[in-house]
Amino acid sequence: MRIVSVNISLVREVPLSDGSSSGRTGIFKQPASGPVRLETRGFAGDDQADRRHHGWPTQAAYAFSMQEYTYWNKTLGRTDLTYGLFGENLTVDGLDDEAICIGDIYTVGTARVQVTFPRVPCSTLAMAVNDKAFVKAFLARRRCGPYFCVLTPGIVNTGDRITLEAADPTRISLSEAMYLMHEAENDVKRWEAAAKIPAIDTRWQAKFLAKAKEATPH
Repeated sequence: MRIVSVNISLVREVPLSDGSSSGRTGIFKQPASGPVRLETRGFAGDDQADRRHHGWPTQAAYAFSMQEYTYWNKTLGRTDLTYGLFGENLTVDGLDDEAICIGDIYTVGTARVQVTFPRVPCSTLAMAVNDKAFVKAFLARRRCGPYFCVLTPGIVNTGDRITLEAADPTRISLSEAMYLMHEAENDVKRWEAAAKIPAIDTRWQAKFLAKAKEATPH
């Protein structure tokens, strides 16, 4: 995998759909002009407005596939979906949600990161794309990209390789994790397996455990 764009943004005010008020968001990432420092809380010069759902250490960086831009521009009949618009810090050539697994450890530039869970789309993404129906379609595709925690801070730049250092033995891919969270109806063994991955975000861990408990006969 190779980084084709490193994207950051500070929080800014944006008009809401009713046109009468404004909201705050950091989703509108712009390509950085040079190397960027990645710390345990995220990239230098990057910020999030909604600290309840974003900005956790398990969400220090977010990556998205370059190939998905090609797919969505074609699917939506658009030509204006440009790197960073989906809110990703790293636009990556060759990122495959069916191959990347929760718990995998990668080197990114001089930093080391670990996959914690896949990104879940929200209304802010629909606003950025200017398509109210987009969240449902994005979720159904199950190629939403990974969040990372930072194991070792470092410098990241466009052109850097993302290299697998250690693969988590459970092998629950991002795509499977999305299926287990949003579509699976009685997959207790995989829910429990996912919850046991040490690197998984605690919110996802709790949800998987709740699903397994609810589905287990008492």
